[in-house]
Amino acid sequence: MTWHLLTTNKWPFHIQVRQLRHAIKNIDMIHVRDKEASLQRLKQQIDQLRKIGVNRERIILNEHADAAIAWDLGGVHLPGHSSWKGKDIKEKAPGLQVGASVHSQDEAVTREEEGVDYLYYGHVFSSESKPDTPPRGLEALQAVVQSVSVPVMAIGGITRDRIAEVSQTGAAGIALISGFWEAERPEEEASYFNHFGQINYETT
Repeated sequence: MTWHLLTTNKWPFHIQVRQLRHAIKNIDMIHVRDKEASLQRLKQQIDQLRKIGVNRERIILNEHADAAIAWDLGGVHLPGHSSWKGKDIKEKAPGLQVGASVHSQDEAVTREEEGVDYLYYGHVFSSESKPDTPPRGLEALQAVVQSVSVPVMAIGGITRDRIAEVSQTGAAGIALISGFWEAERPEEEASYFNHFGQINYETT
């Protein structure tokens, strides 16, 4: 299993960078998501990540495909409402990894047909970011995994005590927000998730 860490709006970015400094070696991809930020501010955030040693190919930018291409990042992630299609982005930047968020099997199949490389599906468990929306659960996650051939990553309420059952659905990985940022020792959480992913990969 691979895992992505999404940035959060709960704390100033410089505080997030401080937490990341000792955890980045155990994080596969860092997904910069700040829906309120200008492109200038997003570029500043990416520059801060670069200064602590995060390679460009390990940075995913949310939504802004043209900026991800211009800044030579590793990927772009499309929110559910995005009108971008994976194949259109690939025409501009064949090497760019393109992901998309989906919330049903139909959306997953459509996004796969549009040429994305991977999907986020959720929220799987109760999530602080969506307190008024019921979680979709593990059975729904498994159904989505089985409906497409591209990797599906679980998001929403993922914690270390839930990661084993998530892996049993066939999900290719997880995407974390509060599971990392709310932890008492985030760098230990990063080490745990990375270690679990290696074991899971080696035994499947």
